[in-house]
Amino acid sequence: MVKLEFGVVLRKAREAKAYSLRELAERVGIEYSRLARIEQGTRPAPGLAEIRRLSDALDLDMTDLLVAAGTSREVMGHLLWSERSHAKRPEIEEGPYLPEWSPLVTKNTYRVRVLKRDGALRIVELGRCEISVFSFSDADRLTIRIPPETVVVCREKVDPAASTADNLLPVRVKKVRRLGQVTNLVLSGDGFELNSLHAGRRVTQLGLAEGDGAFAAIQATSIRTHFTL
Repeated sequence: MVKLEFGVVLRKAREAKAYSLRELAERVGIEYSRLARIEQGTRPAPGLAEIRRLSDALDLDMTDLLVAAGTSREVMGHLLWSERSHAKRPEIEEGPYLPEWSPLVTKNTYRVRVLKRDGALRIVELGRCEISVFSFSDADRLTIRIPPETVVVCREKVDPAASTADNLLPVRVKKVRRLGQVTNLVLSGDGFELNSLHAGRRVTQLGLAEGDGAFAAIQATSIRTHFTL
């Protein structure tokens, strides 16, 4: 169900600037008929780049538009970091948007126990599952962070011989959060919860919905490890 709130926020801001729908459409590069349906609430909110242009044209805080589009604040923080770093907007400092500080990455931070060591390879306990990570620490416990964009979600179990992923975890889709072309899947595993971030069309192609079973594939080299006392 499309949230009407986004269209209401858009219409009020447009009228406050005294823009016609056609004039705003030309300013932000969105087709007039599509923009009209977005404002009416019969089409979903546009993608992140278009929301950025709308916020600039209407002097709106981008945060307000993203929240009106139904994006949770932790997802919003990660998307804003990603959009700003790719756009390389010179007026924005990169520091506050480092992925390590993203609220969505914080959700994917776990304190784990080391079960086995083999050189730099570590087998650690995530919930009631075992996963592979790399660390040069001899500590018995580590803090690991799994960037949500590195989590690949598959409907069927992948043949290990046909994949470079070291970790394949059975999960269930707990939540599906959409923003234009980007989708955040919240995955429930055996004793843990994991966020992943995808192009929306891929999630649509897979037909994933809340409650579906799936597998999360994660390369050991993509997992960040830190020493924990």
